[in-house]
Amino acid sequence: MSDQYQKLAQFYDSFVSKNRNYDEIATELSEIIGDYRDLLDIGIGTGLVVEHLLQIEPSYNITGIDTSESLLEEAQKRLGQKVDLYCQSVSELNIGKKFDVAYSRGGAWTFVSDESETMLASHILSSVDIQKSFDCVAKHLKEGGVLIISSSNAYGDNLVELDNGIIHKRIASTELIENERYAILDYLFYQNEELLAQQTLKLKLLSHETYTTMLEKAGFIEKDIKPGKYNIYSKN
Repeated sequence: MSDQYQKLAQFYDSFVSKNRNYDEIATELSEIIGDYRDLLDIGIGTGLVVEHLLQIEPSYNITGIDTSESLLEEAQKRLGQKVDLYCQSVSELNIGKKFDVAYSRGGAWTFVSDESETMLASHILSSVDIQKSFDCVAKHLKEGGVLIISSSNAYGDNLVELDNGIIHKRIASTELIENERYAILDYLFYQNEELLAQQTLKLKLLSHETYTTMLEKAGFIEKDIKPGKYNIYSKN
């Protein structure tokens, strides 16, 4: 399993925290979750969202999956035994549990917008596997369960100063490859003009019509949209 974040793991918390308010993220999520308690975090990363969710409601039973062993190691350090962690792809999800709520804050899928449309961006590069990912999540949700997919601002150019004088630069572009659209994200980290690390991530972009059809095929119906925040679906 490819670990796209291996080169970024040591900087991950620092650069994502510069772009995201995790108190606000966790509060919004907990309001959507309501009285549900069994949660699946798809793409848990280093566990920052879960850490804040558990501060709000310690009784959450949270399972986290990620394809990055390096990020999961950081999550284990942060969360200890509070959360069950699995190194699994969501398109091959098989952990023998069912959940009230599954959510993705960019780990597997997120929504991004340009001037003309909202698209689903996915680290999963095969349309077949994206469909499998929705199918697998549906199988791991209880009847009437909820799927929450966030919107993201992490797909434009960016330049921020991190701790210890480290500069993080993100360069975003879009490519059309065999009539399929992809977002290309270059992450670079400098200190005193020396390049410390570089990683390029590729994400598949799907139109509203395409991702809606996929979700419906997996048994999800649109429940609510919070523009620029979340799309919420319920399992039939």
